[in-house]
Amino acid sequence: MSVAEIDSEAKQNVVETDAQYGPWTHCVVIMEQPPLWGDALPPEWRVSATLTLVDPLFGKDPVLADLPTVVVGPLIHKRQVVAMARYPGRVAKWSFRFESDAGRATARVWLHPGNAPVVDCGIFVVRHGLSGRS
Repeated sequence: MSVAEIDSEAKQNVVETDAQYGPWTHCVVIMEQPPLWGDALPPEWRVSATLTLVDPLFGKDPVLADLPTVVVGPLIHKRQVVAMARYPGRVAKWSFRFESDAGRATARVWLHPGNAPVVDCGIFVVRHGLSGRS
């Protein structure tokens, strides 16, 4: 599992899994945000991912492929599963990028990769029942 602090004012917010423990077919994204200041609204985050694929069919060099960006948040719980990325093959490394337009937003992010049968591909947002979205 990888963990890192992200900040909306940082030039780049990238959290990566450690390739030495892979490969994996999916990766769960868990986020925790600190208490909000004053009347600040809970931030939403754009989440995108680059997959490092190592497959003899691609040749000797790794291939990088991006998944489409999704929007997660606002967070309802202190620490919440917000998304799961899936790929129907082995991924050597997952690199997630986080961006927010919400003033000064910070969060702690955990990536929890694993293996399971996967037939779809993409980043799937885990919606909270109270968010009013479907």
